[in-house]
Amino acid sequence: MNEHWIAVLKERMDPELLQWEEAALAKYSMDYHHFSPVLASQLQGKVAECIASPRTEEELDDLLSIAAELGVPLTIRGNGTGNYGQCVPVTGGIVLNLAKYNRVLEMGEGTMRIQAGARLGKMESTARKAGYELRTMPSTFQSATIGGFLCGGFGGIGSISWGTIWDGLVRSLKIKTVEVHPRTIELQGDEVLPYLHTYGTIGILSEVEINLAPRVEWMQWAVTFDRFEQAFRFGQSVAEDTSLVKRLISIHEWPVPSYFLPLDLPADHAVALLEVDTANESQLERILSEYGGHLAMKVSAEQYHKGVGVSDFTWNHTTLWARKADPGLTYLQLNFEPSSALEQISSMKKEYPEVMNHIEFARQNGNLLISGLPLVPFTTEENLNRLMECYEKNRVVVNNPHTWDLKEGGRSYAHDRLWEIKHRNDPKGILNQEKLKRSAVSGI
Repeated sequence: MNEHWIAVLKERMDPELLQWEEAALAKYSMDYHHFSPVLASQLQGKVAECIASPRTEEELDDLLSIAAELGVPLTIRGNGTGNYGQCVPVTGGIVLNLAKYNRVLEMGEGTMRIQAGARLGKMESTARKAGYELRTMPSTFQSATIGGFLCGGFGGIGSISWGTIWDGLVRSLKIKTVEVHPRTIELQGDEVLPYLHTYGTIGILSEVEINLAPRVEWMQWAVTFDRFEQAFRFGQSVAEDTSLVKRLISIHEWPVPSYFLPLDLPADHAVALLEVDTANESQLERILSEYGGHLAMKVSAEQYHKGVGVSDFTWNHTTLWARKADPGLTYLQLNFEPSSALEQISSMKKEYPEVMNHIEFARQNGNLLISGLPLVPFTTEENLNRLMECYEKNRVVVNNPHTWDLKEGGRSYAHDRLWEIKHRNDPKGILNQEKLKRSAVSGI
């Protein structure tokens, strides 16, 4: 522990903003990387030396100035709902907890301006009261922050209609540099794109303006099928039907639905979980009948966001429920080819029958995106790597969730471009160290 920077921090910062207790250090140095046994092993014992929780821009700037002046490693945290160790302080130092930097600053006509620590659940309820809703949000939206989602997420609920975090969600960003005299950089339009899904390695996202969607009255359905192939084809049909307004299409091979205990779904059936506009109910019923499905549960629009909803069992929440029942399970992140996805899935199932398929339908750049988050029993890291290699041989894109390295995990912006930005915004290289590996062209 560096006694000098600790003394300076205690002298120059409000003590109410700082936590030093062992329990707090452990709590705020963690996220959900334990979904991966590989990351759980590699990140074991990685703990901050201080937790700093600024509430105002002045407090944030003061902290950044001290960290830059003394070269203290700084790892940014929203609310710790990420899965890849994004907020784990690999080299110690300070965890910058932005959960208290959380104000909703402005509601506009179809827009919202918020501080980075604002929770998506509060944003969603605020927007819906005003006749709008979030375009896309993770299944963890009740606790996740907008800053954490934009810096560590990808898509989720709503992505089937509005795309991912790169598809027009963000109107503008305010980025703080980590310098003795921190600068505030204001970015708009395409200028924001390099900062998305970068784990807080190239600048501190402090304020966001997002585009909203018009509010829709969503009904929630759970429908069952005798075979996974039927469920998949039904889901793809709903996804491709542009006249049907939807927010969620999540497909699960049995026994995955057996882990969703609160839903009490029938045994030995594949399940589709959906959020669809109530105005499209009869249309959805016709499609369901065409593919031989059966309605197992329907929740009216009046009950939306009240109690347990179907989205609580989709995207990464699927893995959460499965691991509650069987901690030996882990998962992958895949993108299938829309024209041959079912063939790719079937081929892998023959070779690896232990894989339990979980599919989420989304869009990116206007194109249909068929994402797989299959559950797999973990044996060894070598076997897990062989499984991912086999998917790649079958022309399936693998975004590796078992690494904290930004480039290896995929989905981020051009690697060399990120280092150019980091050199300007974080000249001492103290932001979330080790997550953005050094580049031959970086110069730092």
